[in-house]
Amino acid sequence: MIISSRKILYYIISIIILCLVAYSLGYTAAFIDPKLIIGAIIGLILCGLILKQPLAGIYLLIFFLPFERIGSLDLAGVTIRISHVITILTIISWIVRGFVMGKFKFRPNPVIIPIALFLSVNIISLTNSPNLDRSIFVLLFTLFTISVALAIPNLLRHRSQLHTAVVVLLISMTVVSIFGIYQFLGDLVGLPETLTGLRPQYTKDILGFPRIQSTALEPLYFANYLLIPLGVAIALFLSKYKKIKPIFLLGAIILGGLNLVLTVSRGGYIAFAGTLAILALIYWKELIRPHNVIAGLVIVAVVSMVAVRVLNVEEQLETFTTHVGNLFEGASYSERVDTFETANTIWNQHPWIGIGPGGFGPYTSYHPLIVPGDGYKIVNNEYIELLAETGMLGLAFYILIIITLMVRSIKALKIGKDPFLRNLLIGLLAAYTGILIQYNTFSILYIIHIWFTIGIIIAVQNLLLSPNEKER
Repeated sequence: MIISSRKILYYIISIIILCLVAYSLGYTAAFIDPKLIIGAIIGLILCGLILKQPLAGIYLLIFFLPFERIGSLDLAGVTIRISHVITILTIISWIVRGFVMGKFKFRPNPVIIPIALFLSVNIISLTNSPNLDRSIFVLLFTLFTISVALAIPNLLRHRSQLHTAVVVLLISMTVVSIFGIYQFLGDLVGLPETLTGLRPQYTKDILGFPRIQSTALEPLYFANYLLIPLGVAIALFLSKYKKIKPIFLLGAIILGGLNLVLTVSRGGYIAFAGTLAILALIYWKELIRPHNVIAGLVIVAVVSMVAVRVLNVEEQLETFTTHVGNLFEGASYSERVDTFETANTIWNQHPWIGIGPGGFGPYTSYHPLIVPGDGYKIVNNEYIELLAETGMLGLAFYILIIITLMVRSIKALKIGKDPFLRNLLIGLLAAYTGILIQYNTFSILYIIHIWFTIGIIIAVQNLLLSPNEKER
């Protein structure tokens, strides 16, 4: 068997990359934390797998999307997550393999121009930044996460690949949801935070019951992530997709829904309500069918009974309802009012291009170059924060990304005939709508699972709009 010169070159480059990764992992394990040696070995194996087949990197990325806090490492003041490493290796492998093997081909991506315009405003706004180093870092990290949305449509190119991606997504949600239940029950019985993985501010000592975050950084981020697999699972269940067992979909919905409830995230609840509203409008005929009515009642009953059972003390239930319903009172509301007023002041001063990405925190600090003990403040509303940091132009181009995505999705649903792809797109759009709703309650732009959602939506659009049936 004769190996082509292109393959030989790719193997050589892959070996060089593996050596660099091995050195980095070895250095980290030896000098940072010797306990990471097993993780380093696993990381090296995964690196070899990704270099051999970049598509494997996408599946790994999907599985590790919710692993924000657990599975991360703080190194030189930067939090490195498994998803970050996998993303970098996958993109490098895709680019190198494409150029060396002569198979580099870009798939259609409608948001490239709006994203380019948005990033251009971000770059120009650096001229007004109160802390240029931080703004550049935030901009680069935003660019890094955006690269996920640009790479995924070029790697998920076939119907079978999207099916596998959905299965991995649902398995990942099941794993982190089971851990979330353990986390909740473990904290209730008094297990230490080192075993539950809960941060101190989310244990039962604060509200009388824990707010689960599972492997994520905070409950609100975990709730935001859950919108994606829940939206997809509900859409596929209602559409009677037979290649994934209905009982598995039903179980995943119950488990994910229970975890969403136990995050006690008001923004997550509102966002999920928006996701459900979209799905109800589209699948209303299916929803009134007897078997789906029964399934819906089972889901609501199980989630409600379990939630009430673990909150079986009257004082806990009262605390729960007060916390969830307290939208316009309390310290959290007062803080949001203050940050909104500050953001409005910044916008009035720099209406067109703002004060640079990540500039709000330094602007509100006692000194823009000194990080406060509790970290930089954020606006807790992505749209208002964009207005302050990138001005009207930045917000307008970000909204253009959303509009472009929605308009092309509607076109794909009108033209495309494949039932699986159509229902998958509906579930993803419902989840993305929920994410956009929840963006009214937090403001972090560089979250990988959000840009992943954009990327996979585009991948599904491309297949629905493709005249080539073989690509399906």
